[in-house]
Amino acid sequence: MEEQEKYTADKPVSAEKEDRFQRYPFSKRIADTIINRSSSESIVFGLFGAWGEGKSSVLNFISQELDKADQVIQIHLNPWRYNDEDTLLYSFFKKITEALGKTLETKGEKVAGFIKKYGASGSVFGFDFSGIGKSMAEVDMEDLKNRVDEFLSESASKIVVFIDDIDRLDKQEIYALFRLVKLTADFSNTTYILSFDEAMVAAAIGERFGAGDVKSGASFLEKIIQVPLNIPKAQPEALKKFCFNFVDNAFYANKLDLPKEEVQRYVLQFTTNILPRLNTPRLAVRYGNTISFSIPLLNGEVNMIDLLLIEAVKIFFPGHYEFIKHNAHYFIGSYKEIFGNGRDQTKIAQLNKHLDELDKELPAQQQSQIRNLLADLFPALNTVFGNWYQNEGEENDWYRNKKIGSARYFDRYFSVAVIDGDISDIEFNEFLEGVAGRTDEENTQKITKLMEGSIPGNLISKLRSREDSIAWEQVEKLTKAVSNISESLPSSGGMLGFGFETTYGQAAIFIYQLLKNHKDKDIFAIAKELVAYPKDFTFAYNINNWLRNGDRDEDKLFTAVQYDELAALLYKRAATDAGEDSVFVKFPDHIHYIAPAWSSQDKAGFEAYAKTFMDKDKSNVLALLKAFVPVGRSNVREGEYKADITDGQYRYITSLFDKEDLMRRITKNFTLEEITKEKPYFIDFGEKEFTELNMVRQFQRWYQLEVDKAVLDAEAGV
Repeated sequence: MEEQEKYTADKPVSAEKEDRFQRYPFSKRIADTIINRSSSESIVFGLFGAWGEGKSSVLNFISQELDKADQVIQIHLNPWRYNDEDTLLYSFFKKITEALGKTLETKGEKVAGFIKKYGASGSVFGFDFSGIGKSMAEVDMEDLKNRVDEFLSESASKIVVFIDDIDRLDKQEIYALFRLVKLTADFSNTTYILSFDEAMVAAAIGERFGAGDVKSGASFLEKIIQVPLNIPKAQPEALKKFCFNFVDNAFYANKLDLPKEEVQRYVLQFTTNILPRLNTPRLAVRYGNTISFSIPLLNGEVNMIDLLLIEAVKIFFPGHYEFIKHNAHYFIGSYKEIFGNGRDQTKIAQLNKHLDELDKELPAQQQSQIRNLLADLFPALNTVFGNWYQNEGEENDWYRNKKIGSARYFDRYFSVAVIDGDISDIEFNEFLEGVAGRTDEENTQKITKLMEGSIPGNLISKLRSREDSIAWEQVEKLTKAVSNISESLPSSGGMLGFGFETTYGQAAIFIYQLLKNHKDKDIFAIAKELVAYPKDFTFAYNINNWLRNGDRDEDKLFTAVQYDELAALLYKRAATDAGEDSVFVKFPDHIHYIAPAWSSQDKAGFEAYAKTFMDKDKSNVLALLKAFVPVGRSNVREGEYKADITDGQYRYITSLFDKEDLMRRITKNFTLEEITKEKPYFIDFGEKEFTELNMVRQFQRWYQLEVDKAVLDAEAGV
């Protein structure tokens, strides 16, 4: 990949097709208002938004729409170019006059004379004003203003003055700019569009007025800005997609092939603990650029998911990142007492004091989220936040997996427009508050109506934002309501094709988090119901999958016996739902769970089910085998593809089915001569196509190797 393709410039966009956050309709309405305005009186728009929120893009969109109108002259004034107030004022007047000189045909001589008299020697557009001349020095500012206003009154054109990045000026420059606007605010046929962070500018100029505080600055702005407008917030779902697009690009650009479990962990941590901090497109761009830089430098040298998460801390929690970087002993050191078996309370108190200081500017929920994320990255912190100790075996695991929590790897990580479909908070709160008292049918109707009037991802994002505060009385009804709409949730795509961060995947995570948050209640009864309740089997499967999340016993929600009961419910449901098609045809994506779960609990029943299926048609053995062929993903081809029967996969299949019976059935479809005529090829990264004949050849190859080995072992007396 070329260097320029790896990184995204943090530049505003201008074309409607580049609008990722649906600000263009908002911008068009502003432009239409200006174009259709009949009054000749000047008007001042204030376009407010935080840094990186997209104000400059909105200005570009407005400009694009104004370009379509006749008799609209646009002036883009860059206050950074002028080093004093007089220069700024004179330059502004000249810009307007020169623009009008092209349209005032009958007054052309007058305009030309004005420019000749007051703008000679390039004094306005240059930067050396030592030669302005006597005539300019003698001009009275009010006289200049009146002459320009006369030209504006006589013109049929409308002037639109754009001034961006006001919040990046120093205090004196900001004051000079607003003095210019105030001085010329009564110009005819003139519209000003001023773009800035309202809070920052009010704080900067407040000291010059009234009580000298932010409130005084805001009062001053109110006297100048006649139409205050906040740019539409980018919705969480749009920001999430925008951000994960950068992540996916970084993965594919660097040919990362991560295990499903690792991707699952990343999506869980990012969407739960980082996503609430993603509030501007600029943060997504910065995160995309930082991982595009760090991944190729550290690929193979560190745990890639830990790298992605610590880079997220760098961008979204910069204060915490700097503290971690310079205080490794809190994150990779032990919290055991040196001469005892308890916890080092002094060290724990010190760390909590530092974290409390860092957390001061964060909302309470985000304080909890950053600590949850840190505990995932640095398991030693569970001794601070919980009551368990890591042991030497765990530290060795961290080292083998190149984790950031390992003392031997820690340093390596630091070396280097309201969107269509927004949901009304009133309607959303009404749904949540009443969910426990409604019937399942009523809740389904309510949540369906919410979803129909919105983007499904926005609905699930809102639910996930409340998952920590949902009461136990609401859990059962809410999980059923979400299950009932699961078939309508977008499920395609997702990072590396796993789909954890899709709306469908997030809905399953939401249900898992609800049960996890109430694990002191009888959540097993709900879990059993959820395996059978959703109309969509795949959603029930995903819920069951998330309920098994966690590597340690203390992280598990249920006992081994309970998990077996859930597994039995699931494979029995699969058999029922599959009907005449069989689970091998109906649920090939889930057969790697269904088959071993069923076989381990009811081997005779599973074998009888498989035999009945294969007896129905000689080709069914091929369908059964194909169900067990793994799905592959690669950068070479788009989408998923059936891969190979490897030695390990062959052993897995033959642990479930009698290999002799399988070979006998296979040879009813292909003769042994057909099978052995050519050697099997291996698809690997998807460069070759899957065929049933090649699948059979792969199976037969491993079968024959096993037979040959048995013969040799027998001859050797092994």
